[in-house]
Amino acid sequence: MLPRSGTKKARRTLALSALIIFLGEILAGFLIDRAPLEIRYPDAARIMRMSHKNGTPPDIVFFGGSRFQSQIDADAIEQELARTTSSRPTFVFNAGISYGEPVVFDFLVARLLDAGVRPSIAVIEVSPETVSRRNIALEVHLTRQFTWAEALKSATHTVYSGGFSRLLSTRVIPVYLFRHEFRRWAIEGLALQSLLCCPVDSTSPSRRAQAPAIAEMPLAEQLKAGGRVTRSRLRYFKVGGLSARALERLLERYKSLGVTTILLGVSISSPSRAEYVPEIDAEFLAYMQKLREIYGVYFVDYRDRVPDELFRSAYYTTPQGTLYVSRLLTDEVLAPLWQNRSTGTDAVSTQIDVRR
Repeated sequence: MLPRSGTKKARRTLALSALIIFLGEILAGFLIDRAPLEIRYPDAARIMRMSHKNGTPPDIVFFGGSRFQSQIDADAIEQELARTTSSRPTFVFNAGISYGEPVVFDFLVARLLDAGVRPSIAVIEVSPETVSRRNIALEVHLTRQFTWAEALKSATHTVYSGGFSRLLSTRVIPVYLFRHEFRRWAIEGLALQSLLCCPVDSTSPSRRAQAPAIAEMPLAEQLKAGGRVTRSRLRYFKVGGLSARALERLLERYKSLGVTTILLGVSISSPSRAEYVPEIDAEFLAYMQKLREIYGVYFVDYRDRVPDELFRSAYYTTPQGTLYVSRLLTDEVLAPLWQNRSTGTDAVSTQIDVRR
């Protein structure tokens, strides 16, 4: 048995070690805030790399989440524009990114502008979920792009959105949280990709287990399941919060630069769309009208423009559905706007286009 003095010394040593580890993690958090995008936000780094095609910045940029990744075919839009307009070849860039919503779009736009990417036309994905005060993507933002300052500013929104545990983990144990990203970045930087024998899958085990079961469901059942997910995302719906502020900040920035901006109500399958009950839909459309009046943007509502048979899940279209959306949007909106920008006119109505 240790003498009393030895026990006290061991306790002090243990407490001091814990304090050093804790302070080390806090310091590491400040350093990680300044780490390259490749560590904290590899998808954003990829978008920055791809934003120039043969040294030319894009003419039309799509800012959206995984639904834009599924529904927008940049090559098909370029081909359709070449067919329907007499203007020069157009570089269309799909900056769709997982968990993309206005907080992410504002983050990307600021960095793209710093890199000299100022499109003529910007298309921004919107839906009730993406302008809700309850931000379902906030936990992801805390991990990917928020710094200490942003995490503190968003603390009340984080608690409201149910992301308090993620806030603690990103700030208290950041080295552990980003261990896979640091390893990958270091190995790729040293050209030792052969050591990456086992790709890191960040998907939770429960979601990995659910994915095959969902994929085997009949389409009708998948769409119904998606409706239930949409209902949960719309719980306590009210326009506002971080997402609405970020969207308005982005629109103000593009307005000052003369960028033609389109808010696109993203297509969604009918069971999920049914969750936009009249109260939610009315508040969402009133907010779109407000943004149109203040910032001079277009709002085009495509939420009900794609039939369910062109969806492969609640939110994502089949390849045929992707071509359908891309060509429809080009013919109805992008081609007239692109042609009008070339001639200096504005023949497309700026009234909200609710297609019912």
